[in-house]
Amino acid sequence: MPMIVWWRKPPTAKGRPGGRALVAARVCVVAPWVYLAVFLPVAVLAPVTAWVGLWGLRVLVVLAVAGLIAVFFRDPDDPDADLGFTLGFGSVLMALPALMGLFWPLALLPLTVPVLMIGAAIRRRLRR
Repeated sequence: MPMIVWWRKPPTAKGRPGGRALVAARVCVVAPWVYLAVFLPVAVLAPVTAWVGLWGLRVLVVLAVAGLIAVFFRDPDDPDADLGFTLGFGSVLMALPALMGLFWPLALLPLTVPVLMIGAAIRRRLRR
């Protein structure tokens, strides 16, 4: 019977064929959340910088979605399971930082990545 080891390290992207793409996708997903965690206390303590930080959040979300789309288009036919999960679920998670940017159409932008993934899956299915 295998022993479950709780201190074992989680799987990494090191040495994997698509490891760089996975790391890039994870950075694109985490970056708006980190910015949000830093931006909110600064905006509360120094309200003068709030508008600059708000525009910074908007720009960061757009760049993060562009990064996810670039990772997707590098290999749209056969994404790794971890990469597909990061692209699909991570882009949906980016909708909240996009909403925090106080511009609601920006919240629809991260949802384009799952739509692209669904389209690629349908295309793969039709090819077979």
